[in-house]
Amino acid sequence: MGAQVKKLITIAAPFVIATALISPTQAAEDLSTLSQPIARGPLAGESVYFVMTDRFENGDPSNDGGGLTGGRLGGGDDPTDKAFYHGGDFKGLTQHLKYIAGLGFTSIWITPPVVNQFVQQGSAGYHGYWGTDFTTIDPHYGTEADFKNFVAESHKLGMKVIVDIVVNHTADVIKYTIGSTSYREPADFPYKTCTGKAFDPAKFAGLASFPQLCTKNSFAYVPRTSTYDKNIKKPAFLNDLTNYHNRGDSIWSGTSVTEGDFSGLDDIFTEKPAVVKGMSDLWSSWITRFDIDGFRIDTAKHVNPEFWKAFLPKVLATAKAAGKKNFPIFGEVADSDIPFLASFVTEQKFPSVLDFPFQAKVSRFAKAGGGAADLITLFNADDLYTTPSTSAYSLATFLGNHDMGRIGRFIAIISESDGQQVLVERSQLANALLFTLRGGPVLYYGDEKGMTGDGGDQLARQDMFATQVDAWKSELRIGAAPIGNASAFSVKNPLEANITALQALYAQYPALRIGSQQVRYGDGSVFAISRFAENQEIVVAYNSNDEPQKATFNVSTKGSKWSTLLGKATVDAAEQALTVSLPARGWVVLKADSPFTPQTKLSISLLNPKADYSTPGWSALSAKVPGDDFVEVTFAIRQQGKSWQILGTSDRRTFKDDNVAGGLHRVFLHNRLYKSGTKFEIVAIAKNTLGEKVSSKVINYTVKY
Repeated sequence: MGAQVKKLITIAAPFVIATALISPTQAAEDLSTLSQPIARGPLAGESVYFVMTDRFENGDPSNDGGGLTGGRLGGGDDPTDKAFYHGGDFKGLTQHLKYIAGLGFTSIWITPPVVNQFVQQGSAGYHGYWGTDFTTIDPHYGTEADFKNFVAESHKLGMKVIVDIVVNHTADVIKYTIGSTSYREPADFPYKTCTGKAFDPAKFAGLASFPQLCTKNSFAYVPRTSTYDKNIKKPAFLNDLTNYHNRGDSIWSGTSVTEGDFSGLDDIFTEKPAVVKGMSDLWSSWITRFDIDGFRIDTAKHVNPEFWKAFLPKVLATAKAAGKKNFPIFGEVADSDIPFLASFVTEQKFPSVLDFPFQAKVSRFAKAGGGAADLITLFNADDLYTTPSTSAYSLATFLGNHDMGRIGRFIAIISESDGQQVLVERSQLANALLFTLRGGPVLYYGDEKGMTGDGGDQLARQDMFATQVDAWKSELRIGAAPIGNASAFSVKNPLEANITALQALYAQYPALRIGSQQVRYGDGSVFAISRFAENQEIVVAYNSNDEPQKATFNVSTKGSKWSTLLGKATVDAAEQALTVSLPARGWVVLKADSPFTPQTKLSISLLNPKADYSTPGWSALSAKVPGDDFVEVTFAIRQQGKSWQILGTSDRRTFKDDNVAGGLHRVFLHNRLYKSGTKFEIVAIAKNTLGEKVSSKVINYTVKY
């Protein structure tokens, strides 16, 4: 599910930096020991296939009605209507695991498998986001044994299973005694204790002292349920009406972002300690009961921050105890504001989030031409995700999904009149961007078959098996004719081969899978990067223009010959630079035939911190390292009399744009975490591929705001 607006964050005033001085302690310390590699995170190196279970394959028609009678309004099944269950299940998904593995994917993300409110508001819960029983499998998808077998067979093929979970809401079961659902603000209708005393739940979030609530007088609305629905939810704590905000439908701003019902869905009171424990225990049990390997968390930005600080450590501890050292968790924060998105990683401690800014900027580049400046801005902001344990490399990157629609549709809107060749080339360009740029790539099922659709939501949730929806039989397919009565599995598509080839490189070369990324060129419609790992440099260049383009840029592997791994281009290699001539809508992956070695004597200078133009309340710590060599720079701070604290490591230089100087290694310091007047020392340590290290001078400064 998605969201329309972001929660507002209150941010303190920016730093005022005192005059910098050199610390007298510098000579007495070996600061080079503070150097550490940039964090990667469990999603880095994964490639994820996102599947809507109901729409993939019908392996057992006997479960199509979920064991209920009454057709579409009883069991919710109607394969002719895109708003109802179509029959896909875990037996069907298991039948095609070799197909998914053959495409090169290492993880499968499935929509929520829990029991849903089968029919509500004139449609069905085929998608999984209207949960009622969160403890077991929706009978439309099969049995618990079917699900366990799916997980086990995935593991045999070396693939992780990532389950979509919901903690923000349940199905729409709760009604209000007066019938209205308009959002009521806490300022006008405050929460009250059972004795009628008004209080702010934020001040008690997660605390044992959270006030006792009563349905009659604690909420903006008096909640009720029907006799039938009274005990419909599992676990049992979800049937307690005081465990919901009961404030009406969200208006997508202010307090309604975290306290309003998501289009009527019952909004859970995640500030309450009983709810925190209940949800933590519930989803931890899925790890131990079903042996799953990760979570995608739906509507994450609509939950109060305090919840995550308790929930995430509990889940990760359970995974670790179960022997799962790398347990991917990525939250859905449907927002393209990078500082806001980054706050979920740096402040709310999410290991990863879905990279909506990536989707916006990369899809625009692929579909319409131009846009290299957008990509420079995007990757210059990667430093905002950097902490000792996180970085942009663990972000979940994607180009379309079940809410907004498919990348094929975005491309077709612009280029359908140009014909199939252009549609295919632009789609191949999009895939090249997805699988060669930093992050853990996520492909929406059916994109490899050229599916498009006429919009988002229900319009983008097509069947992979032979569909009975007339509109889908005739819709545009990129790289193929309309599907008609055929199964998508039976129709080959050039995009399938393109993705498989990209994934083969992704698996073969660590530089593409987990390597560092450096922007090399960005002008007009041409963009180029280097990826580094194990002394190997790989260059990828992209052209979104409908005419051939040429670009010349520096590289780190001086004087090397270059081999073409995939794509098409003419390459001229000079001692210091590459010149790449790309065809229209073309791209190329190049490998240096020689290992890179440092060419410049290692040195580093630390700049005075300053408030960043785009991130009020955060200050950029920046350092300069001469040359084009690959270098990692670790930044550390300490308060007077305390130990050094690592802020994070930068493994790339900024690329100059209208707002950021080029050639800087950066991390960000969050000034609102410290009191005005706090005194710090800052140091930066550079390390090259030979293992050589050098420390900057130590800067003293004082926080003032």
